[in-house]
Amino acid sequence: NNSPNIMNAILLLLSFFTVTNGFVVLSTAVKPTALCAEGKGGLFQGISDFFAELDAFVDDASARRLGNGAAFYGKRKSNFYGVNDKNRKADRNVADPTEDYQGPTNTGMFMWMQDQETGEMKPVTRMKQKVIERNPKFWDRVYANEDSNE
Repeated sequence: NNSPNIMNAILLLLSFFTVTNGFVVLSTAVKPTALCAEGKGGLFQGISDFFAELDAFVDDASARRLGNGAAFYGKRKSNFYGVNDKNRKADRNVADPTEDYQGPTNTGMFMWMQDQETGEMKPVTRMKQKVIERNPKFWDRVYANEDSNE
């Protein structure tokens, strides 16, 4: 007769300890979050980094560089695929002809044709075969700025 009452009392006591254990403070040490950790620049730097990464991701998505698009449209700016991504630019803020898209930006209807004089492949329109590549002096201007900084 008394065994069910004892079992109920034990179950009630165990459930009481289980419920109250959730309200016990286990540690009073204050631990900084990842955004506020030492050497990370604080909360505002964390927010700034988040929006810079978001901007780089939107650039990659709109320029079709996600997935295998980096093989065609230049290397990715964002860390969406991790820091060990082989299709990620070394520095997202620096223009580099070996990492950036070299084809035309004003049309999608083009084909590559070999230049008879230089042997280089150049983008041309499909109907009139007019060369539509980026201004050849573009990279000269980019590297002129680096030369003047030295």
